Amino acid sequence: MNSSDDLIQKCLIDWRIKFYEYTRFKDIELIGEGGHGKVYRATHKNNEITVALKSFKSNNVTIKEIVNELKLHCKVDMHSNIIRLHGATKNEDQPNLSSLNYMFVLEYADSGTLRSYLRNHFNYLSWNDKINFALQIASAIKSLHAEDIIHRDLHSNNILIHQKNPQSFEGSRNENRTFIFNKKSDVYSVGVLLWELSSGYPPFKDDVKPYQLASLIVDIKNGVRETHIEGTPSEYIKIYSECWQHNPDSRPDIQQVFLGLKNLITNNKQSINRIAQDSNTLETHGSTRNSLFISDSTEGILMQNTSSSLLN
Repeated sequence: MNSSDDLIQKCLIDWRIKFYEYTRFKDIELIGEGGHGKVYRATHKNNEITVALKSFKSNNVTIKEIVNELKLHCKVDMHSNIIRLHGATKNEDQPNLSSLNYMFVLEYADSGTLRSYLRNHFNYLSWNDKINFALQIASAIKSLHAEDIIHRDLHSNNILIHQKNPQSFEGSRNENRTFIFNKKSDVYSVGVLLWELSSGYPPFKDDVKPYQLASLIVDIKNGVRETHIEGTPSEYIKIYSECWQHNPDSRPDIQQVFLGLKNLITNNKQSINRIAQDSNTLETHGSTRNSLFISDSTEGILMQNTSSSLLN
């Protein structure tokens, strides 16, 4: 065992993280790849449970970063909005038997990204559904910020949908970027996500051709924002508009965002339903039963929740 293995093993022991033999998994299939690693879907042979296996690329990720990410998972693993870390495994079949062959064993979300979900199902979502999704996102970020964890890469392709069981999420690792990320930058991203939930598509979708991108970035930096979607509740507009204020100090903290959304959905159900009907929005039977999972920039699997548990 080398020093890198020692660091991983110490973390597994100190944080009581279960280790699974890699040979106990079957039907391993690549389902996603990012700059820092890959994600596989696999089935545990003993109980036939489907899990996600998250690997890391040795040229982009250090052992200390892997250990730190394990610790972050453990710090938020008890929260109902955070996807479960089942444990870790190591692929001994790889030619290079380094510690970067360690993989996270994570809870699996089976229904694609929030962006694709909105593209395919937006017309069937009521305003109660949309605000429930917004509340779940805010709740997950709130749990991260309570542990001083910053996500840094929050967008609709890093949020996964799970249709059966509620679950959660993780912060991305610290990278050498010129932009300073903090809790208020996460709040800005939440505001953008709330707008996307109101529209069904990403902001400035018609202005992202390669020759327009540079000028669009400058415009956004100078305070340009998307226009409000007709039929959006005014209280909801107020929440996301405050989130994407140009001055970070003018943005609310995530606790304020969460409470605003919770108040909106608990006190205004009748008016929200009326707005949805006036906008010819198709109502679903009760609140949405789908769950949200947030992932980091490595395409890892991360966040979840049920609408009912958020309101307790």
